[in-house]
Amino acid sequence: MNKTAILVCSNAGLDYLEYPKDIIILRSVIHFGTDESYNDFIDMDAKTFYERITKDPDDVPKTSYVSVGKMIEYFEELEKEGYEEALVITISSELSGLYEAVKRTANEVNIKVTAFDSKTLAYAEAYMALEAHRLASEGKMVKDILPYLEQIRDNDRIYFAVNTLLYLVKNGRLSKLSGTLGTMLQLKPLLMLGDNGKVETVEKIRTIHKAHQRVLEKYIEDTKDLDVITYISHAHADEYVDWFKKEIHKVYPDREIIVAYLTPVVGAHTGPKGIGVGYIKKP
Repeated sequence: MNKTAILVCSNAGLDYLEYPKDIIILRSVIHFGTDESYNDFIDMDAKTFYERITKDPDDVPKTSYVSVGKMIEYFEELEKEGYEEALVITISSELSGLYEAVKRTANEVNIKVTAFDSKTLAYAEAYMALEAHRLASEGKMVKDILPYLEQIRDNDRIYFAVNTLLYLVKNGRLSKLSGTLGTMLQLKPLLMLGDNGKVETVEKIRTIHKAHQRVLEKYIEDTKDLDVITYISHAHADEYVDWFKKEIHKVYPDREIIVAYLTPVVGAHTGPKGIGVGYIKKP
């Protein structure tokens, strides 16, 4: 049977879910200033991270994806273990250079490596990794797995709100929002991860409660009469999670809601208390 390895970047937040431990997580690095660096989850988990940036909002962290050298180590080890192929699911290529880095690295190793641009992050990316692993365990090759992942990618949407735009602005991850920096930082807009994998502003909103209401309304509008997987991804915002779950169940009482942390490398862009409500349409 064909041996296919599944790898995913830590932006998926797989560490905060139950997952098969033979899925390899390519860990991004969180940087504070010039002399502090932490491997995502291993050296700094979500709770610790959000507590730190809440205490010192001016200490805006930067992030970087896993080094090429580390990727080569993983691929060479997989080859030794008898794997014939490796499928790497990455965060949206519009938000990180990892996708292109994996494609370049593929030319430096013997094992066949395929990079898949999830055009998303958080739970939707994690779900792709879990499904890819399930299919690989059934003996499917990468070429057979990719259509499944494309189907998920084409039917995923997440709306989210953040308490401050500081982190998205400072890290250059926000598009389609005009105005001075001072004005922008007062907004609590409704944001969306678009089909192109970019963070886009749907509506400009002034209060976080109204932003949450609009996230909820868009989710309800989009998923009416649909069979969907529903998920909430959050940056240490348990009180907001409880509110969203209660409101969703008022409309859809039987829907299962998957809740997962936004891992620090994602939280470095959303800031504390950011929250997203997303769905994946089932085939």
